[in-house]
Amino acid sequence: MTDAFHAFKFHSREDFQIWLASDVEVRDELYAMMPDDPGRDMASLDAVEAFLLGRFANPDAALSLEHRAVLDAVARHIGLVMVLALGEASWDIDLDDPDNVYYRLPIVRMEDGSEECPLSMATAALDRRQPGYLRGVAESYE
Repeated sequence: MTDAFHAFKFHSREDFQIWLASDVEVRDELYAMMPDDPGRDMASLDAVEAFLLGRFANPDAALSLEHRAVLDAVARHIGLVMVLALGEASWDIDLDDPDNVYYRLPIVRMEDGSEECPLSMATAALDRRQPGYLRGVAESYE
């Protein structure tokens, strides 16, 4: 089985920090593609999800080489919203446990230690195609 997220995985904390450092620029490019700036609150997840569903027919389309940057930007927006809305949530990465399903992927770690991968959330939204999915997952951590 191939790893669909291979291109999004990091090999070092330094690579992860470099990814985080370009966050604003990447998200600004996403917002420029959208009809309106979605904001940065939980409700913005609905607008970003509508954009995602309108642009891609399925997860494979979004994971293709030519569209990975859009998917990355969407994941960054999802993560930002979660970090801003969920108390002590923060970006993190697990580089130690190869058995962790999110190993080497950017995650949002909640105050209670639970974790969620915004990239995985974005592809799941494309697979489910049920508007409100992203917000529902994010709000489940409140």
